[in-house]
Amino acid sequence: MNFSNKNLLFFFPESPFSKRAGNVLRTYTNLKQLKSLGFNIDLVGVEDYYNSFGDSPQDIDSAIINDVFVLKTKPPKKKLTLEYWKYKIQKKFNKENSNQYLTQYLKDNFTALLAQKKYDYIFINYEFWTDLIRDQDLKGAKTIVDTHDWITLNEFYNNKNLDLGKRFGKEINNLSLYDKVVTISQDEYFIFKSFLGDKVINIPPSFPENFEGSNIEKKYDLIFVGSDNPFNILSINWFVEKVLPLLPKEIKICIIGRICKHVPDHDNIEKVFFVDDLNIYYHASKIAICPMLKGTGIKIKVVEAMSYGLPVVGTEKAVDGFSDKKNNGCFVSDDEKEFAKMITKLIDNKSDYLQLKDEAIHFFKNNFSEKKSVELWEKTLNF
Repeated sequence: MNFSNKNLLFFFPESPFSKRAGNVLRTYTNLKQLKSLGFNIDLVGVEDYYNSFGDSPQDIDSAIINDVFVLKTKPPKKKLTLEYWKYKIQKKFNKENSNQYLTQYLKDNFTALLAQKKYDYIFINYEFWTDLIRDQDLKGAKTIVDTHDWITLNEFYNNKNLDLGKRFGKEINNLSLYDKVVTISQDEYFIFKSFLGDKVINIPPSFPENFEGSNIEKKYDLIFVGSDNPFNILSINWFVEKVLPLLPKEIKICIIGRICKHVPDHDNIEKVFFVDDLNIYYHASKIAICPMLKGTGIKIKVVEAMSYGLPVVGTEKAVDGFSDKKNNGCFVSDDEKEFAKMITKLIDNKSDYLQLKDEAIHFFKNNFSEKKSVELWEKTLNF
């Protein structure tokens, strides 16, 4: 189907062009693939997010995005204006929302956007922004939500007193409002499909193949790429404290991203806070590690590493959402001694290393290719 005359409104709170974390990088990839199908895409973000990350609406790719709208969460602080007092009073009477940025002022601004232009598709990222479309006149637009994660479980990790039944009921209720519900994890696909039926479709993350540089001389034994979210901080601290002391003294480790702020200085670790091009570092590394202890959904960092032909050593969380928990290019264990042994085995035994590397490449080609992803988007949106 040709979508060249179709208008798509794409909501993602932060700038997808920063590519600072796995979820952001995947969103950028989705935009590229949707554009390749011919859509006219308008991007909507939230000013508080842009400001907190130091992003600018000017830093977009005009080859992908037609217009960008960065919405405010509250009116300017001019106490003499009617608008200011209107929202000040509304805030007192509105029921408390767990998403503090989803204010009535933001919703009203989103409504104003919908009034300006007719959209054929409205694309919302994350279930907890669903109130943006609730009770709106969408003028016949088809709605899609990209779940990213199982939000109830994610929130439970951060709050053990969470009322699971109430929160999951709300999540399912929100997802039921959409025409299509997109997951990236096979596990979450089965959960949501059980409640919501055929409107749920799984579209795994995708990357271009970068296998051609895999024979470059290796500078690092291990590589870890991550933002400074709480799950990454917990995971890399576990690795440094529990696993690193068990590894060979000469091992070389490269850690990239904002996670470096939380990594102690160590003779074996090279910290790189930001790079424009990860290709150089992935091609210079032998093995990717993913020591995640918490979190939901597919780990984008694992798929990205596989796109470079790297085998992965991780915890059991590293293969969350995979269609096959074995024969996928990953060695996994939650035990620090086993984790260290798996790394040492791959470094010392070339045949084991090459076998796992081949598995990673094969699994990537069968599950995470760009071509397959574009075909799934086309099928999902053709309804």
